[in-house]
Amino acid sequence: MSRDNQQSADATLTGTLTNDTIASLDQLSLASTSGACQHCGRSFTEGDDVVAYVSKPAEKRTHEVGHCVCAHREHRQQEVFTLGVHELLVAGRIGLASDAATQSTWPILVEPVPLGVSAPATTTIRWLPPETPLAEQVTPTATHRQRRREARAQVTVGSPPATEGDD
Repeated sequence: MSRDNQQSADATLTGTLTNDTIASLDQLSLASTSGACQHCGRSFTEGDDVVAYVSKPAEKRTHEVGHCVCAHREHRQQEVFTLGVHELLVAGRIGLASDAATQSTWPILVEPVPLGVSAPATTTIRWLPPETPLAEQVTPTATHRQRRREARAQVTVGSPPATEGDD
């Protein structure tokens, strides 16, 4: 596939990632999740780096978080994606939101950076390269690029790599 065709395919798959979509991921509630890593079971605390599986079925208007895992290279991510559902793997941190009137708090996703997208017409993920824009109208900041590079270095899909000397 030529570079132009690849860029066109990237723009098609990621074209739904507009500034509004990315902004809607910031402070997305994690209250519907278990509050623990799906891989190792460790409870999350405020400030923890996580990778969240985020989806939006065709009939829904908003994204929802399905589950989270610690942002560790050894932790497996979802491998099979669903037809008809816009799915994302998003790196971010755990934050806390509060309601003073009800004196309640709940976890939220802070500083989200999309790592990969599965378009509704596919069952595979397309990794978003850190050095290119998400789509023609969305240009990530240098901070987003750096966070995506760091998060991609910590994420594996499938079995973790067996590298000699790797703890």
